[in-house]
Amino acid sequence: MTIQLERSGVTTSDGVRLNVEVTGPADAPVTVLLVHGWTCSTRSWHNQVEGLPQILGPDAVRVVTYDHRGHGRSDAAPPGSTRLDQLADDLVTVLDEVVGDGPVVYAGHSMGGMTLMAAADRYPELFGTRIRAAALISTTSGHLTEGALGIPARLDPTAARIAPRVLNAVGRRIDRRAAARAAAGSRGSEAAGELHQATALVDGGRQAATGTGAARSGQESAGRRDRVPAAGSVARLAGVGRRAAVRAARLQGPVLRRVVFGKKADPAEVELFMEDLAVVPGASYGGFFETMLEHDRGDALKVLEQLPVEIMHGTCDRLLPPRHANRMAAQLPTARLWIYPGAGHMLMQERPRDITHRLASLVRKAST
Repeated sequence: MTIQLERSGVTTSDGVRLNVEVTGPADAPVTVLLVHGWTCSTRSWHNQVEGLPQILGPDAVRVVTYDHRGHGRSDAAPPGSTRLDQLADDLVTVLDEVVGDGPVVYAGHSMGGMTLMAAADRYPELFGTRIRAAALISTTSGHLTEGALGIPARLDPTAARIAPRVLNAVGRRIDRRAAARAAAGSRGSEAAGELHQATALVDGGRQAATGTGAARSGQESAGRRDRVPAAGSVARLAGVGRRAAVRAARLQGPVLRRVVFGKKADPAEVELFMEDLAVVPGASYGGFFETMLEHDRGDALKVLEQLPVEIMHGTCDRLLPPRHANRMAAQLPTARLWIYPGAGHMLMQERPRDITHRLASLVRKAST
């Protein structure tokens, strides 16, 4: 089956252009809205975009995906707008301007799931009327750092203090380098050097929590950042910059694969994640991570009590261990909990068939 994808955009109330991608007819009985996670893009849902029309029929479902501000093809997030409440407002913009009034099945991965909870907190009237069913995939209702990166529970408070400092420092350095390149007539050739700083948080999670190993990592990365990109045309350097960032992401592959993905991950899916991560603007690293640390919306799940809800999580998710799924299931006892042995954080890429069929089941329920 050939999938026809239409790419367009919507402008938020504060002037940010969001990339939106649509497949399926506008008059389909149900729309599935797929909302990605932190440092990802619409591409993380490619299996579901292709699979849902094949399972349900090309005229039975419309699939809408969009990039959060500061991610993928969307505009950068203006200062002060890297907040989950803002992402909830962006979601309402997409619902109003793209999705329309028909039934919606919402699927949120990681930060996309938190966006749904922020929307439930701010706009409870949307649920049951427009949003008829929901999937919460590899996400949390709060206490983000609990057990993250394998850090012992006794060090959770320390991790919560250190993590935003590290991520904000990474973001500032990326932005400084971007400004320097722009002043030199280049739009990017060494953003990848900063990726090492971000993955240092992943590779050295335990060291960061105990306060060791940070100084040497910072010194080594500082040396890399001092390198000056070669001169050349703007277009050529921009292309070189993107390729350099992707190559650097690949070099960090063993670390990131171990933390983000579970067992036996498809190398093509890992590569896709690396490419998205490599080009995220600096401010999106620290800004969105900090708002996720503040996320505590277990009470908002009560808004979803009357909806069909599926909670899906992998046993090998090292970013958000399965305890987060168990907590949400306790907070929302009407939901169904699915645990996938051996899967990591990128569940819709690691278990694409299972996730797509779960979403198809929600579509059938939403259409009745």
